[in-house]
Amino acid sequence: MPESESNEIAENVFYERLNTAPHAVRGFFESIASHFSGRNDVRVHHTSTNTADMRLAIPAGVIGKGGRDRNIATMYWQPTKLVVFARTYLTPEELQHFGFAEATEPKSGTEPLKSDLRLGEEVWRFGAFDFIKVLEAAKFKMAPM
Repeated sequence: MPESESNEIAENVFYERLNTAPHAVRGFFESIASHFSGRNDVRVHHTSTNTADMRLAIPAGVIGKGGRDRNIATMYWQPTKLVVFARTYLTPEELQHFGFAEATEPKSGTEPLKSDLRLGEEVWRFGAFDFIKVLEAAKFKMAPM
């Protein structure tokens, strides 16, 4: 199966999981996807994991020759907690500068992304733009242009 078809299926699974979420949650993810779509320095893709997540990756060619895409963020909806779980390339200390003081380090020492945070209603309903700034900073940190 071609990669684009596989991502389309994963994207459908991701958005189907949002059917019972508040409409603002879908809008939060759509705002992020819209902001980064069509760019050559960040790729929006989805996985069909148990949680069905959205990921932002820097394509291999942007970082250097060869290699592989590298994720700067993964995000998914946690319906039981009513939060968006996000993992980013920024550290918890760096996220404090953007007003996200509740970020923690991932429990796994082998996790390449550097922070975990749970985005409550204030963010997924009203703060998509603020979180997009975080994602842009994570992109710049991994691949300064």
